[in-house]
Amino acid sequence: MLLSVDGGATKTFAVVYDDLNKKVAGIGVSGPSNVRSVSEDVSKKNILKAMENALNMAGNPEINNSFFGIAGYGDSKYHSEMLNRIVSSISQNYIIENDGNAGTFLVTLGNDGVVTAIGTGSVGSYIINGVNHRIGGWSYLTDDCGSAYWISRKAIQLAEKSHDGLIDKTTLIDLIEEITGLGLRDAVAELENNFNKRFFASIAARVDELSYKDKIALNVLDLAYNEIELMLLGMSRHFNGKFIIGSVGGVMRSKHIRERLYKRFPGIKIFFGYHVAAGGILKMLSLKNGIDEILRDKIISEIDQKLVLLSDAEKEFLFI
Repeated sequence: MLLSVDGGATKTFAVVYDDLNKKVAGIGVSGPSNVRSVSEDVSKKNILKAMENALNMAGNPEINNSFFGIAGYGDSKYHSEMLNRIVSSISQNYIIENDGNAGTFLVTLGNDGVVTAIGTGSVGSYIINGVNHRIGGWSYLTDDCGSAYWISRKAIQLAEKSHDGLIDKTTLIDLIEEITGLGLRDAVAELENNFNKRFFASIAARVDELSYKDKIALNVLDLAYNEIELMLLGMSRHFNGKFIIGSVGGVMRSKHIRERLYKRFPGIKIFFGYHVAAGGILKMLSLKNGIDEILRDKIISEIDQKLVLLSDAEKEFLFI
């Protein structure tokens, strides 16, 4: 049995894979485990909870090998050491990497290609001759362009401008006030004074819903798409000839952004955030056996089928 854990700033998703019978045996979800967003103790607690939920669904089998793709790993020596402490206290036979690597492998299966991972934050990576290169992901203060956090921040900025009469009226104001239960000025103060990155980023899903009837909300998504396109085009400059292109993450749940990506990059491969853990499974399988797109798509389909078995609390972390 194989275990793969994908941890980010919004959720932690675990998959147990039966490599003997070649099927997904269990999945589990919990809160964030990115050590740049939560404490070491909270990160470990959420990793263990996601693992426990997945193992329970699978019938509590013995795990032979594990893969941990956790946001924050590789960002600095400090954060990498912290995550190594966490994982080494949980598992013995394991691989640990940045979650972006698992997302990249999910798309490219180790071949040359470019991938954007657009979830709570954002990061890009590209593989050339087996070597993985990274762009972006600097910080939510300075970067994370196109991400759910970025979308939420941009929506609030435009709501403020609308409130001040600098741009047209927008129902983004009503949305922020509804979500917080406060007037816009007090809402902004509350979001700043009691900052919660996951809650802040969750506003993006509501902005996406509003974009079908509010032109300024739609403009926010267009601006986010522009940032994602910029990352993909920038990384593509490193290639001559054919290469794989893809994007993964929670923001890919936006139909508007997906449609623009499919139109601009024919053949692009798109996966949702909770699919990224499959990249870790595929990485482990690739060390022993051949892997291909058919196997990948089968694993993705089996993960999707098991979503209905999640508890309501687990589903909340996936915004489904």
